[in-house]
Amino acid sequence: MTYQCIPVGQLAANCCLVYDEQKNAAVIDPGDEAARLLTLIETYGLQVQAILLTHVHFDHIQAVKELQTATGAPLFVHEAEVPALTDPTFSMVMFPYHLSADRVLRDGDTVEIGKLTFSVLHTPGHTRGSVCYHCGDTLFAGDTLFAGSIGRADFAGGDFSAMRQSLMHLATLPDETRVVPGHGGETTIGFEKRSNPFMIGI
Repeated sequence: MTYQCIPVGQLAANCCLVYDEQKNAAVIDPGDEAARLLTLIETYGLQVQAILLTHVHFDHIQAVKELQTATGAPLFVHEAEVPALTDPTFSMVMFPYHLSADRVLRDGDTVEIGKLTFSVLHTPGHTRGSVCYHCGDTLFAGDTLFAGSIGRADFAGGDFSAMRQSLMHLATLPDETRVVPGHGGETTIGFEKRSNPFMIGI
């Protein structure tokens, strides 16, 4: 597995291009700057097979339509996040913006992209339908877990109690698991268990 993470938009959300040796690719959280992302997809010679959303906040979705139009890739989202695709109360999009899911995900599902297998971990807390995608030794964590912090739980659909349960779930992953968060730099599960104030002792 190879991946490239590109911070996009005003909030520098990490959009990840994840692909196998044959260039079969998934795009995780295309939050903005569609033209830039499409240029990179062409440069790397990627065949985009899926667009995977960790959650439906505006800074993670605003390039979805353009990427779907250009690549024909289906959109994958957790079932609890589907209402946010058309409801700005949850997505916080400041203008009319409607998406539809091509595949609705549930906890424990897998998504096959070429030789890659993404396991879906439902991790509510930041939003009701937040998920992490676990592929090999790497966790694409969205806004659930950051290096040294966690996602906010005070937005519509957020729940700090649910977030704590989600962090407990993530803490069961191997310590060496690489974490690619929705914002900021990479970390590991083990490092966060030792140093992140929200994970110490859980």
